Amino acid sequence: MSDWPLLSILLLAYPAGALSLWLLPKALSARAVAVAWHGIGGVLSLLVLAGFDTTRADFQLREKADWIPGLNVHYAVGVDGISVLFLPATAVLFLGASIAAWNSVSRLPRLYHSLMLLLAGATLGVFCALDTLLFYLFWELSLVPLYFLVSLWGLGPHRGYAATKYTLIMFGGGVPLLFGFLLLAFNHASLSSAGLPGGLSFDLPTLLGTPLPEGVELAVFLLLLLGFAVKTPVFPVHTWLPLLAMEGPAAVVALLTGLKLGAYGLIRFAAPLAPDAAQHLHGVLAGLGVIGLVYGAVAALAQTNLRAMLAYASVSHVGLVLLGIAAFTLQGVQGAVLQLLNFTLVAGGAFLATAFLQRRLGSTDVAAQGGAARTMPPQAGVRLFFGV
Repeated sequence: MSDWPLLSILLLAYPAGALSLWLLPKALSARAVAVAWHGIGGVLSLLVLAGFDTTRADFQLREKADWIPGLNVHYAVGVDGISVLFLPATAVLFLGASIAAWNSVSRLPRLYHSLMLLLAGATLGVFCALDTLLFYLFWELSLVPLYFLVSLWGLGPHRGYAATKYTLIMFGGGVPLLFGFLLLAFNHASLSSAGLPGGLSFDLPTLLGTPLPEGVELAVFLLLLLGFAVKTPVFPVHTWLPLLAMEGPAAVVALLTGLKLGAYGLIRFAAPLAPDAAQHLHGVLAGLGVIGLVYGAVAALAQTNLRAMLAYASVSHVGLVLLGIAAFTLQGVQGAVLQLLNFTLVAGGAFLATAFLQRRLGSTDVAAQGGAARTMPPQAGVRLFFGV
């Protein structure tokens, strides 16, 4: 299997599944077919993990093909010891979200599940991309299905506003990301006279070895920090998450709270591409982490609705990750990665459990939960597990 293009097969499986929902006979259950495709994606992600050599520290399972030759942009994918762990975690979370929506999506089920499959493919592409423009493409593509999922299947009366606000904020956050990647490419081109291969380069392994002047490095780090902070979300650009938690469909919010793509971007791109600037501004990262940690925790304790409480708890979680990154030690980064993987299970699982509770009780207000453990003991056990 090591000679197979496993990453490309994984990334293509989800859009293929979305297409199959529209080609198969209507008699087949869209939700059953979608769950099957998510299961296939989970198996493929485990095959990728099994084919990964843990004794090597470089990017593995790499695939590269010309995409835009004139700009030296390639379809380049690969995984290392960090990103390979997020593939099965993401696949499992999407599988759980699809199962959780089994009885809650009765309107346009084919469209809903096809959008979820497309979102899964774009999310996995974020973890696999080794070309910065390919990464940016996957990053932005994830916004399209999210907008329709929230606006069409949201639970709150202001779901359209929440979807629009989220999409506009994320598009705004993508602008500094694009500028940062372009700055890196132009810097590489300007160094061609110093013996580096000439021309633009958007290849991540190449850019990791390209020296940056002090001013350019500082600009790159600030641009990437701003772009990823919006998605993480970092205080004070976190306001979209509590709104989305109250208005969006529970399964989708579970994905957004469980998958901290912005924090992954800080670990994968911002810190390695501009290491000196990152260490110089480690106080900024640590300060944002402490503020988010305390603010999110205090705000979570003040909530009377479980959905809002989990959203603010997620902001607090991000503070822990930022503190780990700001330490700039091996243990700090390992702790940050471990926390991100834990949050995939804990935050995502807790939100899915809350979704089941809402379907049974009709509300997620804390005041309406009294006595729920007596009538739903398994649900109480699940919530206790994720709470601990």
